[in-house]
Amino acid sequence: MEFLSDDLQEYISAHTTKAPKYLDELERETWVKVIMPRMLSGHVQGQILKQFSLMKRPKYLLEVGTFTGYASHFLVAGLQDEGEFHAVEINEELEPIIKKYWAKHPKFNQMNLHIGPASKVLKAVQRPWDLIFLDADKAGLLDYYELLVPLMESNSIMLIDNILWSGKVTQPVAKNDKDTKAILALNRHVAEDPRVEQVILSARDGIMMVRKV
Repeated sequence: MEFLSDDLQEYISAHTTKAPKYLDELERETWVKVIMPRMLSGHVQGQILKQFSLMKRPKYLLEVGTFTGYASHFLVAGLQDEGEFHAVEINEELEPIIKKYWAKHPKFNQMNLHIGPASKVLKAVQRPWDLIFLDADKAGLLDYYELLVPLMESNSIMLIDNILWSGKVTQPVAKNDKDTKAILALNRHVAEDPRVEQVILSARDGIMMVRKV
């Protein structure tokens, strides 16, 4: 769901720094070859992620739900020279396209892909995460949140995508939908969590910024 008019969306896009040309190729390939290509982040959200990364300068950076890897290229912008980027993706069929375009990034040697269910990977790959982008299956969000928050240092940041879920979070009829219920449960849980402070940004489909206190 777009929360702004098409004209404003086009204006925002036109006045946001563009993606590198090779990411335009990734976007085209995603739309041609992959089911549900709208899951790709796009350059506006990508630039939001990039700015967070550059401000935070993470040593340990995590992306849960990388899809075709588009957002990864923005997330690693601020990664420290000796830092580690880890991405989790459940769909093994996406591995070739992810790695094909990751190989074009200067920080490719610092980028690690883990194929498998996030519930298992997150227990196996644990770091003191400085920056997390959580964009995975909605039913698992609360479990992933609880796995990750204890690993975060004070002032570490977690960004959670699709938190407004096409506006369904405020629509009574939609609240019986299992994904909507999962997002509502997560939003309530985070709002009541004394370990963090949070704000919902209305960019795209909603991004919740969570800071470990």
